[in-house]
Amino acid sequence: VAVDVDTGRYSRTAREEYPIFSNKLPSFEYSIYECVDQEEVFVGGLKNPSGLALSRDGSRLFVAESGGRILAYEVETGALLHSIDLASQGYTSIGGLTISPETGNIYFVDMNTNQVVMVDKAGFTFCTYQSVANPEFQTALAAAKAQVESECAGVSLSLTRDYTCQVDGTIPNGTLFEQVHTDGYASDNPDVQSMAGMDAAAALLANRTDCEYDGDLNFDALLLGGYYCHVCLPRNDGSSCDAGGSCANVQWEGFTCDNEFFIDIDESKGILVASSHYFDKTYDSELELVAGVTYRFTVSTGAANPVLISEMPDYLPVLTIASRSIEPSDAVSNGPILLKTDSSTPNVLYLTSPGAAALKLTINGGADASAWGLRDPTTSSATSFFSATTAATLVCAALTLVSFL
Repeated sequence: VAVDVDTGRYSRTAREEYPIFSNKLPSFEYSIYECVDQEEVFVGGLKNPSGLALSRDGSRLFVAESGGRILAYEVETGALLHSIDLASQGYTSIGGLTISPETGNIYFVDMNTNQVVMVDKAGFTFCTYQSVANPEFQTALAAAKAQVESECAGVSLSLTRDYTCQVDGTIPNGTLFEQVHTDGYASDNPDVQSMAGMDAAAALLANRTDCEYDGDLNFDALLLGGYYCHVCLPRNDGSSCDAGGSCANVQWEGFTCDNEFFIDIDESKGILVASSHYFDKTYDSELELVAGVTYRFTVSTGAANPVLISEMPDYLPVLTIASRSIEPSDAVSNGPILLKTDSSTPNVLYLTSPGAAALKLTINGGADASAWGLRDPTTSSATSFFSATTAATLVCAALTLVSFL
């Protein structure tokens, strides 16, 4: 079936008909559109189709049959251009299909062998083909579309549109919606699933601890009720905090972590600053941490001011270990730095950047920094080194994080 996604007309809300996919929060709104332009049968006669992919130029559609065949169709006409017999090569369980945007080669999943197999386009002649579309028809259709658009304002010509179609705005009985969101989602108090805020009744979900698989708590209720950090949700109380971190729920928005800090530069003062959504605080001189926790520093200082974690308050692109020099992971200007700490981690480290004064990291429970031979910031001649056996593991990744807040 081929559907033009940019067509159709709004019919009605889907809340009452499909209550399991929505909740009472107004932002959970789903709509039903009708009268879309579609070809009810773009391609027929397929045998167990299991995947499809468009060519890089969008002119051909490749369809996989699970039994071991890939068919190439022209998108404009639906004409079959070529077929690839893979069953004769032992591939009789195609489970998915994609095309490389770089090379144009076809890749498919063979479920029998649990392998991803590449079909090299160089071995097939259909990679270049002659369109079977009638050029005279194409010219006439383009002229007809232009005429309709010029003579009928706001109307376009489509060969796949049912011009007699009328949307049906009738909303079915809402009893099922109320049943699902009252009995199924643990509370009919609007404050549990609305923007009104938290009150004593809304805390019904927040304070539930019956997390067992055979308990009465509906886990969908937690998510649809705006609880993204909860003792009953998997992985660190339902959050994605790094190891050792605790989360705090921010209803309808997400959650915050006590081991995540956002790093930027205060240009007016020329210093690095850290901010925490969890504590709702900003730190501009010292940040106290606890050994045994992995901390995430999300940096957004810009390319001119990369950030490193160092044992000295100076930004040094090269760290020295004894008489050997090593190059650390690339400094980060837009993305995360992960610092894994334990009792052997120096109790003093620094977030450093070439364009700003350092931010001191005090690690309670860490090792005495003086035992590491680290330079006293007030002494200019001491030698610095960073032990290769330290458990302070710095992982710098050039990622862009999407914050929940």
